[in-house]
Amino acid sequence: MNNSGNRTGKVLFYIYDHTEIFLLVIFAVMLVTDVLLGILARFVHFEVVFATELGKYIFIWLCAIGISAAARDNQHVRINFLVALLPVKRKITWIISQVFFLLFSVFFLYLGVRLTLMHLEMEKTAMGFNFPMYFFTAALPFGFFLTSIRVVIDILKSLSDPQHHPWESQIPQGLQDSQIRDEQSEFIDVNAKT
Repeated sequence: MNNSGNRTGKVLFYIYDHTEIFLLVIFAVMLVTDVLLGILARFVHFEVVFATELGKYIFIWLCAIGISAAARDNQHVRINFLVALLPVKRKITWIISQVFFLLFSVFFLYLGVRLTLMHLEMEKTAMGFNFPMYFFTAALPFGFFLTSIRVVIDILKSLSDPQHHPWESQIPQGLQDSQIRDEQSEFIDVNAKT
């Protein structure tokens, strides 16, 4: 019984850990198939009205899930040279930046839910083919919900796990704080003169 519970936990963690990758592969295959069918339809002079429109909506899903995938791997753009100039520990600046990112994600989650509910109530369909629009706008709340979960988990790990150091991966290997500050001051001096 304990062994099966442990196995179930591992399977659930695997699914959770690879959710974005799995969904990105599915939507990427759908997008490539849609574009390919649109191209082939032009060669045989068969008009596929929805091909271009559907491609746009699949791309929205890809982008929304991609935000969460980047949050999972801590790959979002950060201004590291500003962080190095601050007289605060990197861990603190990392957590503060993650809290701002969480607020950003929750705000767009809220807006995405409102937009999706509006399309659901209006029974709006996509132009070019008769498919409910709320299915496509649901990409925003779904993507930002996944992103919010990833950011909350990272904040909790940063606070509780002493072995969790995602902020260190943002700095090139071999550079010391003094070297980074010297390079930044040279960069600021050069830009100030121009």
